[in-house]
Amino acid sequence: MPEATPNVPAATVPSLGPVDQARVLTRVLLGPVIKGPIVRRPKAVGLAERIDADAAGVAEMQRLRSRHGAGPVQLRLPGRRIALLLDPEDVHRVLNGSPEPFSPATLEKRGP
Repeated sequence: MPEATPNVPAATVPSLGPVDQARVLTRVLLGPVIKGPIVRRPKAVGLAERIDADAAGVAEMQRLRSRHGAGPVQLRLPGRRIALLLDPEDVHRVLNGSPEPFSPATLEKRGP
């Protein structure tokens, strides 16, 4: 996910409130993380399938789109801001708008 650049005013890309952030972390991001983003963990994948974690993530993204509209929204985590894209057209906005206001250079990519 692209990071919003720190010098962009918050009004440009609205931020999620604490409840929405918690819902995104638990319903959208937790599933892929526990399944293993690179090397799949078979037991975790089985658990995620049994609880239908992917459907919960899709439903949450649809809820966010209904609530916030079609534009991207920010997920604020300690030390970073991540843009969540709620509409396919946002992909073009992010790709055409890199590196301002969206930067693909995460903290890990920038190094020390």
